[in-house]
Amino acid sequence: MSSIYLNSGGSSSSSSTSSSHLLRVPGMASGLDTDSIVKSMVSNYQTKIDKENQAKQTLQWKQDAYRDIIKGVKGLQDYFDPLSSKYILSSNSLNANTATSDDSSIVSATASSTAKAGTYKVKVSQLATQAKIEGTSKNSIIPITNGSDWSGATLTLGSTSITLDSITDANSNGTNLDEVVANINSKIAATTLKGTVSASYVNDGSNSYIKFTSVNTSPINLAAKTSNGVDLIPSGSNTSIGSDVSSSSLLTSLGFKVKSDTDPSETGLVNFTLTNGTSSVPVSLQVSSSSTVQNLMDAVNSATSGAVTMSIDDTTGQISFQSKSYGSASNISITDTSTGSNGISNLGISPTLKTDVGMMKSTDSSSISSSSLLTNLGFSTGNIGFSLNNGNNTTNFSLAVDSSTTVQKLIDEVNKQTSGQVTMNVDYTTGKISFHSNTGSDININDTNPDPNNIKNRFGLSQRACATVAYTGTDALVSITAPGQSTATTTTQSSNQFTVNGVSYNITGVNNATNPDSNITVTGNSDAVVSNIKKFIDDYNSVISTINTKLTEKKNSDYPPLTDAQKESMTDSQITAWESKAKVGILRNDDNLSSLLSELRGAFSTPVYSNYTSSSSTTNTSISLNFGTYGSGAIGIDTSSTDYTDGGKIYVRDETKLKNAVENNIDDFKKLFTGVSDNNLDSDKPYVGSSKYMEDGIFTRMDSILRNYVAAPGIGKDGTYSLTGSINIFVNKQYDFSITGYSGKNTIPDQIYGETLSISKLKTQMSDAQTRYYNKFTALETALSSLNSQQSQLSSMLGTG
Repeated sequence: MSSIYLNSGGSSSSSSTSSSHLLRVPGMASGLDTDSIVKSMVSNYQTKIDKENQAKQTLQWKQDAYRDIIKGVKGLQDYFDPLSSKYILSSNSLNANTATSDDSSIVSATASSTAKAGTYKVKVSQLATQAKIEGTSKNSIIPITNGSDWSGATLTLGSTSITLDSITDANSNGTNLDEVVANINSKIAATTLKGTVSASYVNDGSNSYIKFTSVNTSPINLAAKTSNGVDLIPSGSNTSIGSDVSSSSLLTSLGFKVKSDTDPSETGLVNFTLTNGTSSVPVSLQVSSSSTVQNLMDAVNSATSGAVTMSIDDTTGQISFQSKSYGSASNISITDTSTGSNGISNLGISPTLKTDVGMMKSTDSSSISSSSLLTNLGFSTGNIGFSLNNGNNTTNFSLAVDSSTTVQKLIDEVNKQTSGQVTMNVDYTTGKISFHSNTGSDININDTNPDPNNIKNRFGLSQRACATVAYTGTDALVSITAPGQSTATTTTQSSNQFTVNGVSYNITGVNNATNPDSNITVTGNSDAVVSNIKKFIDDYNSVISTINTKLTEKKNSDYPPLTDAQKESMTDSQITAWESKAKVGILRNDDNLSSLLSELRGAFSTPVYSNYTSSSSTTNTSISLNFGTYGSGAIGIDTSSTDYTDGGKIYVRDETKLKNAVENNIDDFKKLFTGVSDNNLDSDKPYVGSSKYMEDGIFTRMDSILRNYVAAPGIGKDGTYSLTGSINIFVNKQYDFSITGYSGKNTIPDQIYGETLSISKLKTQMSDAQTRYYNKFTALETALSSLNSQQSQLSSMLGTG
């Protein structure tokens, strides 16, 4: 039957409106099956669409197959990823030596391939430390090691005394110490101090404490004695109970003050200069009523960029400044420049150094400057001489004074003759003179000259505490007796981690009289190296086998991708079975994979050179070891000698040779596998065959080759990465977004995009043809319907109907 178009109102239409917007209804006039006829007429378009869909499906399968290969190669790349546990380019992966310690609490070690096997006797006398300035404890905490000492103890808190109950089995166990604290709090609660003082048990992971806290604004003094009258509070403990101090404590609670409108000296500023080595930075904080210790710590840590860290121990309330670096070269100092009440003494830090301070006075009432004559300050012509001690050494200072000698000359000579260890400063506004130590030591000036050239008398010098607190770190001091040696070698190190003769030490403790030495034993372990090589070979061969299978499997032309029409008559299991066969051989003889395999095989078979100029050079020098089974330098690793179809898999053909190479020539063994050439690769030159390639080790070559194909290790493990790596780009990067499909670089996404455009174009052409044919059949139905109507009318008129 024929079909006619009906518009939404139900009337017939012969317009050329697209068939997608009309209903097709079988006609009554012609008796033709219009749908079947039109379908047959456009079948050539459908055939073309099916072929394009099959081509697109083949490309998508090819893309998926490539991505599976990439995933496998990315797994192999774990051996070249520094973040992976498999990393084989590290110094330890091919290291035949191991080091063990008999006391890891004092020293542990690792041994490189250059370390001599045997036992190393190690004596740690001193650890390297960081320069650290510490304040006094702001919290009242009492160390407690034996709770039974507190049984029946008497505690005096201000004017109130309490006596604890007898406590049984109150040792250092945390539960029993809690009982001690509970007993203290119950006794306090029975006095007038109830609600104002409390005790708590604190353990910082290493030590246990009883911590006292008061809500009173005025501190309460604490005393504690055992039932026998023995003092329970160790020397140096803070016995003044105040509010708990932590990073969240307000600075005003520590004695700092906000800006005063009535007292000009109370600026509200905390100002000090923090010097770390040769670098000095100012630290400043405007104190408000809400400023906390944390705000000041943030200001310090920001100003020093982490080179010096200010922190607080929330248990003890102790504030500290600590240098990031270790050793005697590590030194920090704080010079307080705050005015009023905002000095660093509020942090429990007090200047400990002494310096000589005095005043310059002019004899003629003129102002003092650097050009002032010493004779105008009361000195006579002749000699100024004194000894200046700054803790490290004593300098005998001498200066000849004549009528032209100035103050600046005196300053220059002091700074010069002390080699910069002492700096003389003059404030020309006030006339104040000071001598500042640059070594963190006290300064003392001794002058026995008679007046008027006695500098101490002339300037009124006196030793006072300076505004600077300075501390220096310490170096590690370690004695090492190597295997076969009877005499120890003492080394001074600025760090607790250091390397001597191939052994890397990490010292964490100090030897003592009961444990005068520690032992590090270095032993060879070629089995571990061989095992690492074998693991790599197994994973490498697995990837090679997968790629080789894809390259050699034959495609069955009897199994092309299914069309939609074919799938309609099949079950899901039938479709899956068909498509599994259709995917076989999709990467057969693929150029990209063939090139990758060829370069990987070449990485093994090409000799490694210690010096390579060019292929024609006679000065090229290869290392003593080589890939292969035969010859004096062969390491026993080779390709198969019988199966030439395995795609270049490698095997340990002679494990004895491999172990001998590790045990007897570890340096060249490492060069063979992990050596890195000093040559740079020109950006416009290929890597394979370059001088760098020829001098790189096998694993280094493989790392570079795989990066060229599938990008750096750790990137794009799902196989979809598209930014770098030639295979990644070919498989995943689309360049073509044009309307023609001819502007790309023929990558798989470009090809898929081209097929998609072709399919869309063919579908449009088929739709247009269908519309054109249906319009013609509709016109036929209309004509036949009109003819039938006329015939019926004529028959009726003739009386023949």
